[in-house]
Amino acid sequence: MICEIDATLTGHSQAKLNRAMSTPSEPAVPREVATLRTLRIAKHFPYFLAVAEEQNLHRAADRLNIAQSALSRRIADLERELGNVELFERQARGVAITAAGRALAEDVRRILLSIEDAGRHVRRVARGDLGTLRVAFSEAMLRRPVLPIVLREFRALYPEVELRAFPLPSDTQRTRMVADEIDVAFVIDEATDSEHFSSLYIGHDKFVVALPDTHPLAAKSVLTLRDIGGEPLLWPARHISPRLYDRLIAAFDAQGVSPDIAVEVMAVDIAYELAAAGIGLGIITAADPRRTPPGIVLRDLVDLDLPLLISMLWPKQRSSPLIDHFVSLVTDRINAPPAE
Repeated sequence: MICEIDATLTGHSQAKLNRAMSTPSEPAVPREVATLRTLRIAKHFPYFLAVAEEQNLHRAADRLNIAQSALSRRIADLERELGNVELFERQARGVAITAAGRALAEDVRRILLSIEDAGRHVRRVARGDLGTLRVAFSEAMLRRPVLPIVLREFRALYPEVELRAFPLPSDTQRTRMVADEIDVAFVIDEATDSEHFSSLYIGHDKFVVALPDTHPLAAKSVLTLRDIGGEPLLWPARHISPRLYDRLIAAFDAQGVSPDIAVEVMAVDIAYELAAAGIGLGIITAADPRRTPPGIVLRDLVDLDLPLLISMLWPKQRSSPLIDHFVSLVTDRINAPPAE
């Protein structure tokens, strides 16, 4: 059913209408005036198309369920808005569309189709079937199975959503989320996160020591901070996560140990390589013993009281069906019973 159009046209359609309404000799029309004139013209389109297709005012009026006199005024108004262009020739038994009318009918059909397409598109975006989702994560999350699994599931369920992934330090993730540059973040939890973001607890990590299996300390099943106090250490880089760096320093200070920081490293894999080369002992997080390279062993630090909570964050004030879909998948995965 054809109904009256009161919505703003797409930019492409509006530009086409403006061209159709103007001649090369006409002066440029200010954007505000052109927009109002375009809207005045567009509201007549369904009535014009009905007459163009029926070639009869009476049948077109019946089809639109309006009085024939009202329909005639609509057509007259449209012709006037277009610059006194004759769209129909009035005849005794009906009307005959002119060449200008046929050209307008072709354009109007394309314009109305583009509006229908725009409506379908925006409904899909509103449902979360289209769009872009920006997911950021720290290095620790890559070593947890939940993130790769959820990313695969999301891509399978929403294949037309553009999924962008950003490996970033926790502090950078928070900054970029506040700036609306990412939608979901996986970070090392801070006490103030709940004030600014919605969150979901993912799990926790701890610091361990990575050392060569030939090192004398490898003979011990666990280590203390004093055991490694005199050793050169491979330390998480301060410029990557200043707060984590400072918390680790404070934890050593609490035990009366001054760490000998040989190298600040940006990733666990770098710490592995340098430890294997004998440069120092790696203080690393999120280590999976099954993925430890040959020649490297991991030892717990029994007196390092520095649990690292991992949380997923998303904006409190910015609703998005895409974020809701992703959060739901992560929640289901976190709450799923462990595989046997």
